[in-house]
Amino acid sequence: MFEQVLKDPVHDEILFEDPWLWSLVNTPAFQRLRRIRQLGTSYLTFHGAEHTRFAHSLGAYETMRRVLSHLQRECGWPTEKRDLQLALAVALLHDIGHGPFSHTFESILGVHHEDWTHRIILEEPQLRARLDEIDDTFAADLVAILKKDGRFPAIENLISSQLDVDRMDYMLRDAKATGVSYGQFELARLIRSFTLVDERVYVKQLSMHTVEQYLLARYFMYVQVYLHPVTVGSDVLVEKILMRVRDLLKAGMEFQIPPTLYDVLTADIAPINAYLRLDESVLLYAFHLWADAADVVLADLARRFLNRRLFAPVVRPELTQSEAAALRTMAKAMNFLPDYYVTGRICRIPGYEILGQGINMVDKAGNLTDLSQVSKLIRTLVPSQEHRLFLPKEMLEGTDEPLVRRIQSIVYAGL
Repeated sequence: MFEQVLKDPVHDEILFEDPWLWSLVNTPAFQRLRRIRQLGTSYLTFHGAEHTRFAHSLGAYETMRRVLSHLQRECGWPTEKRDLQLALAVALLHDIGHGPFSHTFESILGVHHEDWTHRIILEEPQLRARLDEIDDTFAADLVAILKKDGRFPAIENLISSQLDVDRMDYMLRDAKATGVSYGQFELARLIRSFTLVDERVYVKQLSMHTVEQYLLARYFMYVQVYLHPVTVGSDVLVEKILMRVRDLLKAGMEFQIPPTLYDVLTADIAPINAYLRLDESVLLYAFHLWADAADVVLADLARRFLNRRLFAPVVRPELTQSEAAALRTMAKAMNFLPDYYVTGRICRIPGYEILGQGINMVDKAGNLTDLSQVSKLIRTLVPSQEHRLFLPKEMLEGTDEPLVRRIQSIVYAGL
């Protein structure tokens, strides 16, 4: 009788009863997630946000295990052991393609972590060997689920939807790590609300208020944590560091760079083994190297990140063409290359999405509807966005008073 029990700050215990699933945890590709933070640069905003993709992946697995246990008791699904293994394995491996500082690194490579996840599942030799122990199509079926090709609708609902095990774990885990209370919701009650209709996951209409609580928690987590101005500003800084590195490499400039990072940044399609050697320890080591680089822009950007001298965020409409041109000219006058020191970001706050991805409800009579049709509260939870401008604080608070006043007149215009 195999059993591995892991203590966890969110779920109390994470239980493995299948030695094959435990073997996936012990592959090098999965262990690498210990060295990648779940919330990227958010530790510069919330000092407790040091938890990892490894911890979250285990949590998503445990959430899936509890959901499946409930659905087996209530609906008799899944009936096949292979479907059970597919659901648990996809929860465990869904984030295995994340790179250091996650979405920021993706923007430089131009490759989404989902694509890396698919490649790692299909191509990484040790992980693939474990997956092939089930059968030679198991890995391809995992990727099909992640791509939502429709062959495993219930599992797809549970791993990727507005109400999935991924979100259910990371919201609770992120709220706990950052110390915020508005990210909490009743997980056990939410799991008990699940049922199955025509091989798709539905929520019992009697549990509508539990789902509302979950969606409001998600909204506040985005507003207060995921899109916190300081966090977005630190992400921007990492992006600009890597952008400068890429531009210097294209120009043929010589400077110190870890071989693993060089291999990934310079390859048209980076090999799997190179990508899997890349984690946040490599990137932070590189930042320390670049803090002493001969290139003054790279050195300044790296030191800013290491010493937490982040860009100042200003919430304002997007710059007009004339405003942007004037601000770039003044940035140059203060010795800041505008391509690396002045940038804007549109921060999108998710609401409740109906089209193609709503949350399905079922009442006692078996009538099916969308959550938005029965919840007045959720109908008001519409997606929104705001534009933020990021630039060095010296441009707004510097000693050159006439120039600073001119910059302020542009940046704060109309606010």
